[in-house]
Amino acid sequence: MQRIPSFDIDHMRLKPGLYVSRKDTVGDKIVTTFDIRMKRPYHQEVMDTGSVHALEHICACYMRNDPLWQDRIIYFGPMGCRTGFYLVVKGDMEPADILPFIERTFDYASDFEGDIPGATPIECGYCVDMDLQAAKDDAAMYYNVLIDAKKENFNYPKKREKKKK
Repeated sequence: MQRIPSFDIDHMRLKPGLYVSRKDTVGDKIVTTFDIRMKRPYHQEVMDTGSVHALEHICACYMRNDPLWQDRIIYFGPMGCRTGFYLVVKGDMEPADILPFIERTFDYASDFEGDIPGATPIECGYCVDMDLQAAKDDAAMYYNVLIDAKKENFNYPKKREKKKK
């Protein structure tokens, strides 16, 4: 089995940020997958499932209702490692193209009040595992990373080659 490109990223040096995970051609169109990396792997605790689940509902609804972006959103969902989310959008894009939208999304999530959208047993497969306060805290932490981002928050660290003896 061939390795996938994401295994070539040095997760030990990966910092929270906004990265292009991949670009794919679908028909004659390009779709871009963004790595919304909220937690630094192996340096910060992963998000708890209640936070991840609440953020998935809040951010996905916000993104799919944004008048400038709603027609470009294909998918927003969590990483299995619970260190962030993937966002798939129509178009050949770079982090700079989407950064203001992601900042708005996580600013919104950090201040979210009220009922989490789609959080009923009829609408969701397991709505009892949501933690709004943890989601707001994680969103605020990530928003603060984005508004003070550096080059390292947008460019994946590549694995270091092992020196041959």
